[in-house]
Amino acid sequence: MEDGKRNHLEILRNAISMEIEGKEFFEEASGKVKHKRAKDTFISLVKQEQRHFDILSAELSRLSDGKGWASLAEMKDTTSAYDRKSVFKDKDIKRIRLSPDAGELEVLKVGIEVEKKSIEYYRDAANQTTDQNARGIFTWLVGEEAGHLTILSAEYENRTGSGFYYDNMEFSLEVM
Repeated sequence: MEDGKRNHLEILRNAISMEIEGKEFFEEASGKVKHKRAKDTFISLVKQEQRHFDILSAELSRLSDGKGWASLAEMKDTTSAYDRKSVFKDKDIKRIRLSPDAGELEVLKVGIEVEKKSIEYYRDAANQTTDQNARGIFTWLVGEEAGHLTILSAEYENRTGSGFYYDNMEFSLEVM
């Protein structure tokens, strides 16, 4: 196996682990928060992390089978039939832990840090590859995780009164 392919497999395995950790974190977070909007946000993020996992797992399967990278569009169309369990038979997945008495602000802060690390990882992965399909998938994931970061940051800022929240208008654009 060539070095680039081995590196891609390692990057994908790490990315899959990150997505599982993110999904598990958001599942745990949804159970810790009382605020309905925050709970709904975390539940939505669980579903999005699952989608990322599906796409990355399908790519790992393709590369492990000696095939090249599929395009993001192809992965989005074909991942629903992918057998998710086979990838992780021997995989040791670390969990992100929240303290038992974690409050909503702590949960949001940890979520923000998780997303920042994910963005950095996928950005580095995109910059390290010369394969256009791989770069497309990693760049898409940067955008996805950046969207999650925006949502969590806005929720945190709303709770602390430290910034603008997309639900509140600071001023009117109406002309009187």
